[in-house]
Amino acid sequence: MMVQLVRAGLAVRAVLPMWALACCLCSAHAAPPTAPPRADEWAYRVQPGDTLIGLQATLLRPGARWQALQKLNRVANPLRLRPGSVLRIPLALLREEPASAEVLHSHGEVWLERPGSPRQPLVAAASLVAGDVLITGPQSSLSLRYGDGSRSLLGPNSRMLLERLARLGASGAFDTRLRLDSGALDTRVTPAPAGQPAPRFELRTPVVNLGVRGTEFRARTDGSVAQAEVLQGRVAAGPQAVPPGFGVAASPAGVSPPVALLPAPALSDVPERVDRLPLQFALGRVSGAVRYRAQVYDTQPVQSLLLDGLFEQALAAWIDSPADGRYELRVRGADADGIEGHDARRAFTIKARPEPPILLRPRSEERFNSDQVTLAWSRNPQAASYKLQLSRRADFNPLLLQREGLSESEVRLAVPLGTLYWRLAAVRADGDSGPWGDALSFERFEDPPLPPAPAALPPQPAGDGLLLSWSASPLTGASYQVQVARDPAFTERVLDQKTVKAEVLLPKPEPGAYHVRVRTIGADGRAGTYGSTQVVEVPRSWWWLWLLPLLLLL
Repeated sequence: MMVQLVRAGLAVRAVLPMWALACCLCSAHAAPPTAPPRADEWAYRVQPGDTLIGLQATLLRPGARWQALQKLNRVANPLRLRPGSVLRIPLALLREEPASAEVLHSHGEVWLERPGSPRQPLVAAASLVAGDVLITGPQSSLSLRYGDGSRSLLGPNSRMLLERLARLGASGAFDTRLRLDSGALDTRVTPAPAGQPAPRFELRTPVVNLGVRGTEFRARTDGSVAQAEVLQGRVAAGPQAVPPGFGVAASPAGVSPPVALLPAPALSDVPERVDRLPLQFALGRVSGAVRYRAQVYDTQPVQSLLLDGLFEQALAAWIDSPADGRYELRVRGADADGIEGHDARRAFTIKARPEPPILLRPRSEERFNSDQVTLAWSRNPQAASYKLQLSRRADFNPLLLQREGLSESEVRLAVPLGTLYWRLAAVRADGDSGPWGDALSFERFEDPPLPPAPAALPPQPAGDGLLLSWSASPLTGASYQVQVARDPAFTERVLDQKTVKAEVLLPKPEPGAYHVRVRTIGADGRAGTYGSTQVVEVPRSWWWLWLLPLLLLL
C-alpha cells in the first residue's frame, strides 16, 4: 500500500511540471486583459497565424511599428497571439486607402475646381477626390455622399475643399476632413456598424474646427464668424463640447458657450396648395428670433435645396419659382448671434401652370351701355383652351356663367346690368388646368341721356392705345417689367417698360400680332424670370378709332 502511494506521489510530482509548462505556453499566446477600445481605436480580432510583425506589414501605415501595438496591448511575445483575442489598434496607425465622394444631386450653378484643371460644371453621379473644391452660386446647392454613407448638403453661395477622403485599411472606418471657407453645410454622419470604429469626420472653418462622432449638425461661415448647431449626437467645436439641441457661435476671439436652440415656428398659415407665383409665406413668430431662415426642398428622389433665404420679418418670399410639384418648406428662427433653431416643416404643392392669360379688354372698371360685351385675352402657347367665369361678386360665388373649351382668345357675351367680374384659366391639351387669374370688373349701365350738341364738344380721341393687364403679384413692394415685341425672340421690341401697376398701355400699335411677356421685380430690385409669352392680335378695324382725333381737327 505504501509503495502504491509513493508511486502515486511520484506521478503527481511528474505531472505538475507539464501542467505548469502548458500554462506558460498559453500565457505566451494570450495578451493580458486590456481596456475596451476607444472611439479612435479599432478592435481587431486575432486570426490564426497572426503576429504583431505580420500585422505591421498588412495593416499599419508606413513608419508605424508593431512595438506600439505590443505596448498598448501588453503583449508578452509578438510572435505568439491567441486566435480570437482582441487587439486595440489606434486608427492613426492604420494603412490608408484613397476614398471618394459621390454627387447625389446638384441644383443651379455648381462648379468643380480640381488642381491642374479648369473650372467645370458639376453634375449628379460625378466622383470627387481629395483636393477638389466645390462652389455653389446663388440659390444653388449640392448633395454629397461619402464612402461611409454620410451625407452633406452644401448650400447657396458656398465654397468647400475636400481636404481628406480616406479609408483606414481593413477597419472599414473612413477619415473625412472638409474645409468650409464660406457658405453653409448640413451634414448627417452615419454611425458605424456594430464592431467597427466610428468614422472620423472633421469640418474646418476659418474660425473654428468641428470634430464629429456619428451625428447630425449644421454649420455656416462668412469667413469671419461661424455658427454650428447640433441636432443629434455631439460635436466638439474647438474646446467646446456641444450636446444635441444646442448651438455655438465662433469668432477669432473664441467660441461661445453652447445655447439651447430656438423652438420651431408655427406654419399653420402656410397653404397646402400654391397657385400664385412668386412664392410668399407668412411664418409664425418665435420669441428670441431676430431673423428667419426659410428653405424650399425637393425631397424626391434625393433631398435637394431649391430656395434659401434669411428674412428680417416673419415673411418668406422669393422671386425664383420652382416648377409645379410637391415640395417641403423648412423654417427656423435665428438669434442675435446667428445661431439657428429647430426646423418646422410643412409639405405644400405648387400648381400655378399653365399660367392664366393676360386680360386685354374690357379694361378694369370700364363702363358699357351695350348689352353685348366682347371679352378678349392673350393666347398662351401652352394652352389648348380656356375657361371663363362671370359673376356679380369678386369671390365668384355664385356664378352667373362658366364657359369651358374656349379655343379662341375672345368671346362675345350678352351681359346683364350692373357691375360684373370675369376671370380666365388656361387648360393644356391633356386637360390639365392652371389656376384662375386675377379678376377684372366692368359695368353695364342704362343708356345715358343725349349728349350736348357736337359743336359744344371739344375734340377728343376715341382711343389712346391697347391696355395690357395681368395678375398682380402678392409680393409687398413688387413692380413689373413688360416687354412687347413683333417676334417670339423679342429682338424686335416695341415696348420695354417697368411699372408698379399690373397694367401697361401700348400706344396705338399697328395691326398685327404682338408677343408679350411680364416678369416680377422684388422690393430689393432683383428681377425674376419672365412668365409664359402671350400673343396679342391687333385688328386693322381698330385703327379708325385712333385716327378720330385727327379727323375732328380737319
